[in-house]
Amino acid sequence: MSSVDECIKKGICWPELPAQVQADLNQDELEYNARGLIYFLQNQMEYVGDLIKNIVRSERVYYRQLIQYSLQQMMLFPYHLQRKIVAGLRITPFEYYKIIVHRTMLSELSYDRIPNFTAADCYQTLGIGRNEYIDLLNVYKGKLCSSRPNTPESSSSILDELLPKYPLNCKHLEPWFIVRTGAVSVDDVRAQTHDVQAVLDRIIDNCVVDEGNIGSGLQLSEIPIDIFRELYRQGLIYVDVPIRETDCLFVPTLDGFIMNRVTGDSCETMLYKIFLSIDAHSSVSQLAADLGVGTQFVINAASLFVRLGFAQRVEPPPHKPSSEHSEDTASLISDPASAIETKKVAFIFDSTITAYLMLGNLSADLKKHSVTMFEVGKLTGDSLSAFYRELASLSYSAEQDVGVYYEHAKCLGQTIRHISGALTPNEIDFRWLDLVRCGSLGSLEPATRARILSKNYSLLYCMAPLSYEASRLFGNDWPLTVGPPVAEISSPWFRLFVAHAAGIGDPKHHSSSMPALLLCRGTRVTRLPRSLSCYSHFLVTSWGNDPVVMDVYTLFYSINDLTMNTHVFIQAYDDREKGTPLHQHFLPLPISNEFLSKNGSRLPWLNSVQEEVDLTSLVGYLSLLLPDGMNEVDSESDNTMGTVVELSTFGSGNPYQQNTSQFLEHSVVDPRVVLSEDTLEEILDASRPICLLNLHLGIPLFNSALNDAVFANLSRRSPHVNLLSPEMRERLAAANKSLQDRLRQFIEFVGGVYVSGLSATGSEDSVSEKILLASPLPMPSKSICWSLEGQLEEWDN
Repeated sequence: MSSVDECIKKGICWPELPAQVQADLNQDELEYNARGLIYFLQNQMEYVGDLIKNIVRSERVYYRQLIQYSLQQMMLFPYHLQRKIVAGLRITPFEYYKIIVHRTMLSELSYDRIPNFTAADCYQTLGIGRNEYIDLLNVYKGKLCSSRPNTPESSSSILDELLPKYPLNCKHLEPWFIVRTGAVSVDDVRAQTHDVQAVLDRIIDNCVVDEGNIGSGLQLSEIPIDIFRELYRQGLIYVDVPIRETDCLFVPTLDGFIMNRVTGDSCETMLYKIFLSIDAHSSVSQLAADLGVGTQFVINAASLFVRLGFAQRVEPPPHKPSSEHSEDTASLISDPASAIETKKVAFIFDSTITAYLMLGNLSADLKKHSVTMFEVGKLTGDSLSAFYRELASLSYSAEQDVGVYYEHAKCLGQTIRHISGALTPNEIDFRWLDLVRCGSLGSLEPATRARILSKNYSLLYCMAPLSYEASRLFGNDWPLTVGPPVAEISSPWFRLFVAHAAGIGDPKHHSSSMPALLLCRGTRVTRLPRSLSCYSHFLVTSWGNDPVVMDVYTLFYSINDLTMNTHVFIQAYDDREKGTPLHQHFLPLPISNEFLSKNGSRLPWLNSVQEEVDLTSLVGYLSLLLPDGMNEVDSESDNTMGTVVELSTFGSGNPYQQNTSQFLEHSVVDPRVVLSEDTLEEILDASRPICLLNLHLGIPLFNSALNDAVFANLSRRSPHVNLLSPEMRERLAAANKSLQDRLRQFIEFVGGVYVSGLSATGSEDSVSEKILLASPLPMPSKSICWSLEGQLEEWDN
């Protein structure tokens, strides 16, 4: 934020501005006032303070400008200013949203032009959602076409006849809501029945302004509901949703939220930040402190969420007798987990999961939960319990696409059950677990993000593979992470790091790692290094994207096109070895010390990787390329997962080869691609070559057998406690720190440069979303290739 913006935010008038700020504005007071007015309008601020009063002399004129600006930008109705707008300008939310819909339809614009929150409030006020809008627009166009040429009726008047004449009844009402009078004239009062007049008089009496302070109003519980609806329908009253600084809120499953578009304006951005940060145990004032914003902003947002039904106030528990209180205290003392561990555990996911739940057509209720996960960015409490019940009730579908979606949903349900079972004796008690979308964390400043995560969570589990953009948010100051501790681990740098570490073991032996080439932006490729020249297929990763498979015939054209705009990482990937088909398999981590000591000599690359990456402490999986070993794989499947062989219906031919040919790791759902340590030993005994492709950290969500195997390995490492014992947490923290240091040393060694700039436009969620990064991203300063001797060297084509 510039110094000019800071002065406007503080409400400093032109004469009191520092000389340097005035110089920055070329001594132009009008420019400063114009920027100040825009700031007030963008944030829908009240007409308070010397700055705005010097810019706009009339309060009434200011509020008219605010309404006009809000209408142009399709912003939410400023409910926190109802006293000025409803009572002063006689503009109700119904009339406001009617103007927005009228203008949008008159211009024949798409319904998607209306922003998310505005569309949701518009639907609750007018009853016009996407389908209703399309129907009205078609009727409107039909009337335009059928109207006579000489008819004086204008298109605007035709549209007025089609739009609602009265607002819908309020969908979300609570007894503690406050009812106040709007613009009520004497004629309005006289037109009412005696009973309605009596209630209206009571409301007026309780809203009398005394010495500039508005009255307390009348609680909704004190008004007959039929009289309330009649007065509201006539626009004679409005509803305030009072939120106190000490109130706590929680977000239920979203119902009625409309996913159109985000505008990125300051009010909407703040709404999403608060949406994500709402916690049933944090008061409004604590939330404001965590976000580093004014308490009034959070109060206004919280009031809006409760009004729309997107949040609910946590009601204080009834007062208990002292004897019951003593029993509760005793139970807390007897349960160390309850008395000491006050922080929760979070499972971090990216938008891939929400997309699968929305598009998979698995369950109508699952779509509601996925909207909550995407828009709110978090699922917790009762909503998480309901979500788990939906996941647990899903049934398998033999359709290929739906099968992939089902597998991800099944894995997510397993993950929730495993983690919650480690936190409480009851597997379906989710009090200590939250699901958090990584992309939503990107709307928070890095310091705010770390502060909120550290305050609420003691441990973070991450899904794997995590998208490149999502992982760029990770920072050193996050809580202990089961997954990539820093952003570089989800970048091509880590692929190069792992490949180099594996190649050191035995570079001339095939049981190693696939050679690789890292190209700087602007490089033109006319030939391949000798280490890559014998391969026919390659994994190509452009910076900021996931890998794709290319054959040698399209490789040069594609990478030369890509390197015009970005850096490119290329890794050899052949699906055949001496005529034998190679398939991708997965080995769950952590591996046991016994397996490492017993088989390290037969897998030299495994010992080499272990020296750089602690495979006995970190959680995730290894991606391996193996020859077609049907006997071993089928044996593993028959012994441990025989009930899932129906997945072979995904296609014809080899049942566990359907998706591996295109390296779609997230699509490899067959349980037979998951290797146990015993199965891997059998493959080694058969002298089959094993090649390391990559290493992923986190909890896999694309294969239920692999998901179960990872948690089984965790439980094996901590047999007397579920998942992570204190000792295991210490080892994990040390392994994360060691990996982070070694990786960054490697990046520096091969010429990586950390560029400045802490934000990036364009993300997994929306092209208009701005991601605030925790750390800058290293970029290659030179092209690096893998030599035949297994060493990295600069490549000049």
